[in-house]
Amino acid sequence: MKKIIITPDGIEEVNLTAEEITQAETNDAEFQLKLQQEEAEKITKENNKTSATNKLKALGLTDAEIGALKI
Repeated sequence: MKKIIITPDGIEEVNLTAEEITQAETNDAEFQLKLQQEEAEKITKENNKTSATNKLKALGLTDAEIGALKI
């Protein structure tokens, strides 16, 4: 892997050190984990909302009444 360094004298391509490669891989893994967690939270929230709506409908509330609750 390489990085680009821009200086007043021009552009230079430099190979990353082993430490920089390790850090980049760690950052990527952490980012992917965060994306997965956010997606799981989004799915859980949507499932909870659907469940709540179904429970309220079972109690006899209309869609308009449920919408007014802002769940």
